[in-house]
Amino acid sequence: MAAYYRHRPLRYRPARRYRGYGRAQTPPAGGIAIAVAIAAALAGATGAAHAVTAKRVPVPGPVSGTAAVAIAYARAQLGKPYCWGGTGSSCYDCSGLVYEAYGASIPRTSQGQWAALPHIPASRAQPGDLVLAPGSDGTWAAPGHVGLLLPGGLVEQAYAAGYPISIVTLATFGQGAGGIVGFAQPPGVS
Repeated sequence: MAAYYRHRPLRYRPARRYRGYGRAQTPPAGGIAIAVAIAAALAGATGAAHAVTAKRVPVPGPVSGTAAVAIAYARAQLGKPYCWGGTGSSCYDCSGLVYEAYGASIPRTSQGQWAALPHIPASRAQPGDLVLAPGSDGTWAAPGHVGLLLPGGLVEQAYAAGYPISIVTLATFGQGAGGIVGFAQPPGVS
């Protein structure tokens, strides 16, 4: 593919990272999530007024056992594309990601996960637990979006079409998905 500028052919080059004006730009890995997190922090947003806030979630120590295996699996999927109903290995949806991270030992959908797994208060939430939100296709009673809680108040999620699997802050997760419904604890996480 050739482009012409002042009657001279130029080689086609894919978009590159550049912070100048008028040039093609691609965000660095996780750049969208970082930009959203910064914007939320600057705006002081913490999600809906009745939602759980990130300040109530303790920062626990090292992760071990089932939670460590699930987190390691999910981290290996970072950057893969979102696809509705996907359970891997090339793409995932939100519930498919946590379903596969736990080796198919939990229900497949976010609604099933919320219904079947024990709910825990934010003060007891720890890495490996599931964070659920209404999302675009759910409700407060039957959440449509789920993420995996990571150390430091971060959440790994497969957000929506056009967004790769990423890590966001808990506050950003709640804000982008309509607030946080609550936390659920998969088997083997204690």
